[in-house]
Amino acid sequence: MKTATTTLAETNFRQLTSYEIDFPMYCIGKFWILDAYIEDFRIEVYNWIKTACSLSNDQFGDPDEFELLHHQCIKLLEIAHILYTSEENLSIETDHPAHRPDKNCFGYHLEDEQVLSCPNLYLRTLVGTEINDVKIFFEELFEFRSLTEWYDILDQLLISSREESSIVKNEEIGPVILEINEYLEKLMESIYVVYETKAMAYINQYHPELFD
Repeated sequence: MKTATTTLAETNFRQLTSYEIDFPMYCIGKFWILDAYIEDFRIEVYNWIKTACSLSNDQFGDPDEFELLHHQCIKLLEIAHILYTSEENLSIETDHPAHRPDKNCFGYHLEDEQVLSCPNLYLRTLVGTEINDVKIFFEELFEFRSLTEWYDILDQLLISSREESSIVKNEEIGPVILEINEYLEKLMESIYVVYETKAMAYINQYHPELFD
């Protein structure tokens, strides 16, 4: 198995290690196997953003976890950036269980059992085309804000969640905070898609110890 060749000095990434930069499938597998459960993570990030938006001193979720959530969101953004700029084909074959036959979102499938009787319950924010090829979402994600700008957004979220100042008063972030919340939710779902369709097989072959 090849060794990592990228050094942190060659990137501006803040969370990924050199090994994770060279082997993003390992990083994705480790994240979803050991570090986070997607539904808990979804709620925790929502509560973190809700706290940052609060106009009072209200706390939602566990304030002791906010810094960790900040680090984890940055890690997912960095993984997404690596995958987006890579030449790897991340599209899903039409016969794959995760493939969606329609561009409509999760709610559509709940109403039409003939389309898809049991869609992946974890993927309810991404639309079908974004699930079938997550690079479509990654392109939109980094057109909305660059990686550097996303760093600033997450840093400001952390600051606001620790102080009484509300991030909704931020002239640049406040007006788009709902979009930011949706993008972060789609981000975690998109990386989970890659976990199910690519990273899990990689982990089974090269790092089966993660499943122990």
